[in-house]
Amino acid sequence: MQLKMRPGMELRRRLIVGLLISGLLLFGTYVRCADAGQKVYTVDEVRGLLRASGVTSKGFVASVYTGEPVVNRDLQKYQTASVDKPLGDALSAFANNPEHPPLYYLMMRFSLQLFQQAAASRWLAIGFSLLLLPAIYWLCAELFAPAAIRPAVVGHSVLALVAVSPFQVLLAQEARQYTVWALLAVVSSAFLLRSLKGSQNSNGGFSWVGYGVTATLGMYSHLFFTWVLVSHGLYVLLTEKLRLSQKLLRYLVVSVGISAAFFPWVWVVATRMETIAKTTKWASTYSDTLASRSVTWLHNLGIGFIDFGWRVRVDNPVSYLILALVAYSTYQLCRHTPRRVWLFVLLLMGVSSMAQVLPDVLHGGRRSLLPRYSLTAYLGIELAVGYAIAQVFDAQYLAHLNTLDPATIASRWQSFSRPLKRVLSIALILGGMLSSGLITQSLGWGKGSSAFTTQASPIINQVSQPLVLSDVDHTYALSLVHQVSPDTRFILLNREQSPDYAAVIAQLPANSDFFLFAASPSMVAYFQAADSLWVMPQTKDMRTARLYQAKRLRAPLLVEQRVVEQRVAEQRMVEQRVADQ
Repeated sequence: MQLKMRPGMELRRRLIVGLLISGLLLFGTYVRCADAGQKVYTVDEVRGLLRASGVTSKGFVASVYTGEPVVNRDLQKYQTASVDKPLGDALSAFANNPEHPPLYYLMMRFSLQLFQQAAASRWLAIGFSLLLLPAIYWLCAELFAPAAIRPAVVGHSVLALVAVSPFQVLLAQEARQYTVWALLAVVSSAFLLRSLKGSQNSNGGFSWVGYGVTATLGMYSHLFFTWVLVSHGLYVLLTEKLRLSQKLLRYLVVSVGISAAFFPWVWVVATRMETIAKTTKWASTYSDTLASRSVTWLHNLGIGFIDFGWRVRVDNPVSYLILALVAYSTYQLCRHTPRRVWLFVLLLMGVSSMAQVLPDVLHGGRRSLLPRYSLTAYLGIELAVGYAIAQVFDAQYLAHLNTLDPATIASRWQSFSRPLKRVLSIALILGGMLSSGLITQSLGWGKGSSAFTTQASPIINQVSQPLVLSDVDHTYALSLVHQVSPDTRFILLNREQSPDYAAVIAQLPANSDFFLFAASPSMVAYFQAADSLWVMPQTKDMRTARLYQAKRLRAPLLVEQRVVEQRVAEQRMVEQRVADQ
């Protein structure tokens, strides 16, 4: 027996829920879009923009790292697909990085050509991230219907989690393929579940076609989409109890079609295995203890829901609380939903996680330490936690619980724990909102090794028509390009070809100021020793920004003058530190 709510109360409840969900959607949209074009461009993003422009890294270095001055406006052309490179060159550049299938980067190229600014590449990622919100709601409708808890309530709960998740917000603000991977994982999963309903679904043929198309596109978004398809295959096999049923046969036929459609890129990968081994070496050669890895896994689990920018620590209580929450949510899911529901979620979580963890533990590597590679697992976790939240807010389910004998232990526990669960659920959503709000206030949050450029660019931009000299890797130079003024001039040197520093110094005008940006120790040492240059000692801010400020002198400094200037500069630094205190 279920208790029914009065029509007026039900209408009021729906209005409140609608307003809350609308508010969370608006908030999620804002935090994804806020200052998207001003955020630091990571080394991976600038590589993708370079390929979308139809230029390889080797070609860019050969064209620009010549020791000759180049204006920032000209460098920006390599990040906006405005260089004179046809589509064929872009496809060739994609093929030279076979570990990244071309779907997202091809769409990025068209977006850049349409809007002629690098920020368009991020608008694309934001758009896919926003499409993920209705898609995950649809997945909940297909997965949880029929069930004791209404699918709409589960959908609203999962929607709220994804909308405010700092992990999802950070993915949306990067011009990379992870948001389209997430979207296609969710949409293909929904199509698969709809297809497996069989006689309940009059559009079964359309659903199978939809699954085949979205799964194929998913493979062209990221090679790790393979684990999504593996979880789908295991799900079909287990739900059909290993019988060669009609549903299994249809799934096999569609899978053959997916494999055939993806074969061209399989050939690209197979013929460039040496290139893949070289470009992914950084991810497969890392070694660490299992205990240290476990701390990082725990940290990564926590930042999927709450991220206040804390470092990886074993004593972070929030990480343990979220671990307990995920464990409890998974238990509730397995206990209160049919096998077809919890099996799908567990496979989504487990296959992707184990595919990253086992190779790292057995052979070494850092794939499992990077949250983005476990994207599919995060989606499964959000489904499980969303279900647990729905348990304490679904009026229909709560009305069913009220019909239980109040004398039973289960009924007493439900009455006692329900308020606590609601408080924890609200705290989880608020924690995600606060985390995402903090992300909007930072230009370098989650940008890894590229974040130091946020300290360098304000210093450089204080100078009119600044000149920057560097022999840094081209990805860091391009990251800086996005943050300095268009009239900034660069002189870039290839450290692998023994650059002629003397020739560079000779072309500098007398009495001119310039910066050394992330320069190699040998370059810094040469410039410090040059008689015609004065390289100022680094302040704390300059050291953080990996900058040196220098000046080309009209006449060489004598040794005595250089010592005096050094002492004066050091005294000024001491006075500045005292003033700061």
